[in-house]
Amino acid sequence: MNNRDRRSAKRISYLCEVEWEGNGMSRVNTRVNDLSITGAFIDSMTCFAVGSTVKMRFRVRDVVIQTTAEVRYAMPQIGMGVRFLDLSPEHIAALESLIEGKPLNQPYQPAEPLQPVLSGDFAVVSLFDIIQMIENSRLTGVLDIALPSAKGQVNFNDGQIASAKADSGTDLQALDKFLGATVGTFEFRKAEKPFERTINASSNAALLLDLLRSRDEEASIVND
Repeated sequence: MNNRDRRSAKRISYLCEVEWEGNGMSRVNTRVNDLSITGAFIDSMTCFAVGSTVKMRFRVRDVVIQTTAEVRYAMPQIGMGVRFLDLSPEHIAALESLIEGKPLNQPYQPAEPLQPVLSGDFAVVSLFDIIQMIENSRLTGVLDIALPSAKGQVNFNDGQIASAKADSGTDLQALDKFLGATVGTFEFRKAEKPFERTINASSNAALLLDLLRSRDEEASIVND
Protein backbone atom coordinates (compact mmCIF):
# COMPACT_ATOMS: atom_id res chain seq x y z
CA MET A 1 0.00 0.00 0.00
CA ASN A 2 1.57 3.35 -1.06
CA ASN A 3 1.59 6.60 0.95
CA ARG A 4 -1.40 8.03 -0.88
CA ASP A 5 -3.46 4.92 -0.13
CA ARG A 6 -2.40 5.11 3.52
CA ARG A 7 -3.49 8.72 3.87
CA SER A 8 -6.90 7.98 2.36
CA ALA A 9 -7.49 4.76 4.32
CA LYS A 10 -11.02 4.56 5.64
CA ARG A 11 -11.30 4.97 9.43
CA ILE A 12 -14.14 3.74 11.60
CA SER A 13 -15.11 4.30 15.22
CA TYR A 14 -14.28 1.00 16.87
CA LEU A 15 -13.96 0.41 20.63
CA CYS A 16 -12.10 -2.63 21.88
CA GLU A 17 -9.58 -3.55 24.55
CA VAL A 18 -5.95 -3.35 23.47
CA GLU A 19 -2.89 -4.76 25.19
CA TRP A 20 0.36 -2.95 24.44
CA GLU A 21 3.98 -2.99 25.52
CA GLY A 22 6.74 -0.43 25.18
CA ASN A 23 9.04 2.06 26.90
CA GLY A 24 9.25 0.09 30.14
CA MET A 25 5.57 -0.86 30.29
CA SER A 26 5.51 -4.65 30.20
CA ARG A 27 1.76 -4.88 29.66
CA VAL A 28 -1.02 -2.31 29.62
CA ASN A 29 -4.71 -2.81 28.91
CA THR A 30 -6.63 0.16 27.57
CA ARG A 31 -8.68 0.53 24.38
CA VAL A 32 -8.58 1.35 20.69
CA ASN A 33 -10.86 4.28 19.92
CA ASP A 34 -10.82 4.34 16.12
CA LEU A 35 -9.31 2.04 13.55
CA SER A 36 -8.16 1.81 9.93
CA ILE A 37 -6.24 -0.77 7.93
CA THR A 38 -3.08 1.29 8.43
CA GLY A 39 -3.33 2.39 12.06
CA ALA A 40 -5.39 3.24 15.14
CA PHE A 41 -5.84 5.67 17.99
CA ILE A 42 -5.08 4.26 21.47
CA ASP A 43 -6.73 5.83 24.52
CA SER A 44 -3.95 6.26 27.07
CA MET A 45 -3.00 8.61 29.88
CA THR A 46 0.62 7.69 29.18
CA CYS A 47 1.95 8.70 25.75
CA PHE A 48 5.21 7.72 24.10
CA ALA A 49 7.46 9.99 22.04
CA VAL A 50 6.62 10.41 18.36
CA GLY A 51 8.68 7.90 16.39
CA SER A 52 8.86 5.29 19.15
CA THR A 53 7.32 1.84 18.71
CA VAL A 54 4.88 -0.26 20.71
CA LYS A 55 3.74 -3.86 20.45
CA MET A 56 -0.05 -4.17 20.19
CA ARG A 57 -2.54 -6.98 20.63
CA PHE A 58 -6.30 -6.51 20.14
CA ARG A 59 -9.31 -8.40 18.85
CA VAL A 60 -11.25 -7.89 15.63
CA ARG A 61 -14.24 -10.22 15.67
CA ASP A 62 -12.75 -13.71 16.16
CA VAL A 63 -9.22 -12.70 15.19
CA VAL A 64 -6.57 -11.39 17.58
CA ILE A 65 -4.38 -8.84 15.81
CA GLN A 66 -0.72 -8.74 16.87
CA THR A 67 1.56 -6.09 15.40
CA THR A 68 4.28 -3.55 16.03
CA ALA A 69 3.17 0.06 15.59
CA GLU A 70 4.93 3.42 15.32
CA VAL A 71 3.67 6.42 17.30
CA ARG A 72 2.83 9.12 14.74
CA TYR A 73 1.37 11.72 17.12
CA ALA A 74 0.55 12.01 20.82
CA MET A 75 -2.06 13.95 22.79
CA PRO A 76 -0.94 14.11 26.46
CA GLN A 77 -3.36 12.38 28.88
CA ILE A 78 -5.65 11.50 25.94
CA GLY A 79 -3.91 9.03 23.68
CA MET A 80 -1.66 8.22 20.73
CA GLY A 81 -2.13 7.79 17.00
CA VAL A 82 -0.13 4.81 15.74
CA ARG A 83 0.72 3.30 12.33
CA PHE A 84 0.85 -0.48 11.95
CA LEU A 85 4.25 -1.72 10.74
CA ASP A 86 4.08 -5.49 10.28
CA LEU A 87 0.53 -6.78 9.86
CA SER A 88 0.30 -10.34 8.56
CA PRO A 89 -1.95 -11.14 5.55
CA GLU A 90 -4.43 -12.77 7.95
CA HIS A 91 -4.60 -9.64 10.09
CA ILE A 92 -5.02 -7.37 7.06
CA ALA A 93 -7.89 -9.60 5.87
CA ALA A 94 -9.58 -9.36 9.27
CA LEU A 95 -9.29 -5.55 9.28
CA GLU A 96 -10.59 -5.27 5.72
CA SER A 97 -13.53 -7.49 6.64
CA LEU A 98 -14.47 -5.20 9.53
CA ILE A 99 -13.71 -1.81 7.96
CA GLU A 100 -14.55 -2.34 4.28
CA GLY A 101 -17.03 -5.20 4.53
CA LYS A 102 -14.89 -7.65 2.56
CA PRO A 103 -15.60 -11.35 3.16
CA LEU A 104 -13.15 -13.07 5.48
CA ASN A 105 -12.41 -16.23 3.50
CA GLN A 106 -9.10 -17.20 5.02
CA PRO A 107 -9.34 -19.70 7.86
CA TYR A 108 -7.63 -18.32 10.93
CA GLN A 109 -7.05 -19.75 14.36
CA PRO A 110 -7.54 -17.06 17.00
CA ALA A 111 -4.84 -16.51 19.58
CA GLU A 112 -5.59 -17.01 23.25
CA PRO A 113 -7.83 -14.40 24.88
CA LEU A 114 -6.28 -11.14 26.03
CA GLN A 115 -5.15 -11.20 29.63
CA PRO A 116 -6.70 -8.32 31.60
CA VAL A 117 -3.44 -7.21 33.23
CA LEU A 118 -1.51 -3.96 33.56
CA SER A 119 2.09 -4.19 34.74
CA GLY A 120 5.31 -2.23 34.65
CA ASP A 121 8.04 -0.36 36.48
CA PHE A 122 7.78 2.73 38.70
CA ALA A 123 10.99 4.03 37.12
CA VAL A 124 8.90 4.68 34.00
CA VAL A 125 5.35 5.28 35.21
CA SER A 126 4.21 7.03 38.38
CA LEU A 127 1.61 5.68 40.78
CA PHE A 128 -0.57 8.70 39.94
CA ASP A 129 -0.59 7.77 36.22
CA ILE A 130 -1.41 4.14 37.01
CA ILE A 131 -4.32 5.13 39.26
CA GLN A 132 -5.62 7.47 36.56
CA MET A 133 -5.54 4.70 33.95
CA ILE A 134 -7.47 2.37 36.27
CA GLU A 135 -9.96 5.12 37.12
CA ASN A 136 -10.55 6.13 33.49
CA SER A 137 -11.21 2.50 32.56
CA ARG A 138 -13.49 2.05 35.61
CA LEU A 139 -11.74 -1.20 36.52
CA THR A 140 -12.40 -3.37 39.56
CA GLY A 141 -9.38 -5.29 40.74
CA VAL A 142 -6.12 -5.40 42.68
CA LEU A 143 -2.97 -3.36 42.07
CA ASP A 144 -0.07 -5.35 43.52
CA ILE A 145 2.92 -3.18 44.42
CA ALA A 146 6.45 -4.36 45.20
CA LEU A 147 8.92 -1.71 46.41
CA PRO A 148 12.30 -2.17 48.12
CA SER A 149 10.78 -0.55 51.20
CA ALA A 150 7.28 -2.08 51.17
CA LYS A 151 4.98 -4.58 49.48
CA GLY A 152 1.21 -4.60 49.37
CA GLN A 153 -1.85 -3.89 47.28
CA VAL A 154 -4.46 -1.27 46.47
CA ASN A 155 -8.01 -2.46 45.74
CA PHE A 156 -10.30 -0.66 43.28
CA ASN A 157 -14.06 -0.65 42.70
CA ASP A 158 -15.04 0.77 39.31
CA GLY A 159 -11.78 2.71 39.21
CA GLN A 160 -12.10 4.18 42.71
CA ILE A 161 -9.71 3.25 45.52
CA ALA A 162 -11.62 1.06 47.99
CA SER A 163 -8.90 -0.16 50.36
CA ALA A 164 -5.17 -0.78 50.66
CA LYS A 165 -2.73 -2.77 52.71
CA ALA A 166 1.06 -3.00 53.06
CA ASP A 167 3.54 -5.07 55.07
CA SER A 168 2.81 -2.85 58.04
CA GLY A 169 -0.28 -0.70 57.90
CA THR A 170 -3.57 -0.58 56.07
CA ASP A 171 -5.57 1.90 54.01
CA LEU A 172 -4.14 5.44 54.36
CA GLN A 173 -0.96 4.21 56.05
CA ALA A 174 -0.42 1.74 53.23
CA LEU A 175 -1.10 4.29 50.49
CA ASP A 176 1.36 6.69 52.11
CA LYS A 177 4.09 4.04 51.83
CA PHE A 178 3.48 3.73 48.08
CA LEU A 179 3.30 7.43 47.19
CA GLY A 180 6.27 8.81 45.30
CA ALA A 181 7.66 5.38 44.43
CA THR A 182 10.39 5.55 41.77
CA VAL A 183 11.85 2.07 42.22
CA GLY A 184 9.78 -1.10 42.16
CA THR A 185 7.16 -2.88 40.08
CA PHE A 186 3.37 -3.09 39.85
CA GLU A 187 0.76 -5.42 38.39
CA PHE A 188 -3.00 -4.95 38.12
CA ARG A 189 -5.39 -7.90 38.02
CA LYS A 190 -9.13 -7.64 37.41
CA ALA A 191 -11.59 -8.98 39.98
CA GLU A 192 -15.14 -10.18 39.40
CA LYS A 193 -16.55 -8.88 42.69
CA PRO A 194 -16.12 -5.44 44.33
CA PHE A 195 -14.11 -5.05 47.52
CA GLU A 196 -15.29 -3.91 50.92
CA ARG A 197 -14.77 -0.16 51.00
CA THR A 198 -12.65 0.98 53.95
CA ILE A 199 -11.30 4.14 52.29
CA ASN A 200 -13.97 6.75 51.69
CA ALA A 201 -12.98 9.79 49.64
CA SER A 202 -14.81 12.02 47.19
CA SER A 203 -12.29 11.07 44.48
CA ASN A 204 -8.94 9.41 43.99
CA ALA A 205 -7.35 12.80 43.26
CA ALA A 206 -8.70 14.32 46.48
CA LEU A 207 -7.47 11.32 48.47
CA LEU A 208 -3.93 11.50 47.08
CA LEU A 209 -3.75 15.27 47.49
CA ASP A 210 -4.79 14.97 51.14
CA LEU A 211 -2.03 12.43 51.72
CA LEU A 212 0.56 14.68 50.06
CA ARG A 213 -0.67 17.65 52.09
CA SER A 214 -0.29 15.66 55.30
CA ARG A 215 3.25 14.74 54.30
CA ASP A 216 4.13 18.39 53.71
CA GLU A 217 2.66 19.41 57.07
CA GLU A 218 4.61 16.71 58.90
CA ALA A 219 7.82 17.71 57.10
CA SER A 220 7.34 21.39 58.03
CA ILE A 221 6.81 20.49 61.71
CA VAL A 222 10.02 18.43 61.72
CA ASN A 223 12.00 21.23 60.05
CA ASP A 224 10.69 23.78 62.53
